[in-house]
Amino acid sequence: MVFTLLMTEMITFIFLILPLPFKWRKGMLNFLSKSPFMANIQHVMKIVFVFVFILFIDSLNRVIKVDVIANDSPHHHNPHTETTVAARRFYAQRNMYLTGFTLFLSLILNRTFFMILDLLQSEEKMEIVKKQAAQQSKEYNRVLESETQLKKELKDLQEIVNSHDSTRQDLENLKKQASQQQQEYLRMADENTAMEKMLKGINTSERKKDI
Repeated sequence: MVFTLLMTEMITFIFLILPLPFKWRKGMLNFLSKSPFMANIQHVMKIVFVFVFILFIDSLNRVIKVDVIANDSPHHHNPHTETTVAARRFYAQRNMYLTGFTLFLSLILNRTFFMILDLLQSEEKMEIVKKQAAQQSKEYNRVLESETQLKKELKDLQEIVNSHDSTRQDLENLKKQASQQQQEYLRMADENTAMEKMLKGINTSERKKDI
């Protein structure tokens, strides 16, 4: 049972570190971390690993006991006794290594699983940040284009206002010139009227002299 569990852990670990596509890895890890069925499996596996830990402690005690028996045995030269002690030591050490590697690989597998899960979550956040950055970049470019367009329109409006100001100034000048010409015309008309009156008076006085 422990050997089967160890092989299962090794296969799972190899499957986790395979260079799978991002979507496949994400779907697999989401299934393993959020599935109720896998949650029940993980609960059962915790209980199993508790028993494996107990087996590890038991095998470690057996190794220590076998070493003590081998050192304290008075029949060092008895082939049957040496074979029995060597067999017991071999089985005890085998069980100790098997359960120890199973527990150690379970810790590595658990840590690797959560590290890969954190990595995928970080990659998802990075993708979201990239999309937000791209949207902000597009928005910035749009605002920049709008600002450029508004500046151009403002410049055009300023030119129109300046042209209107120039036209208004030309009208003011024309009004001043018309007013001056009108005043000059009235002055010349007054002078003409005065000269006509003067000529009329001279003609009248000459007629009186002739009479």
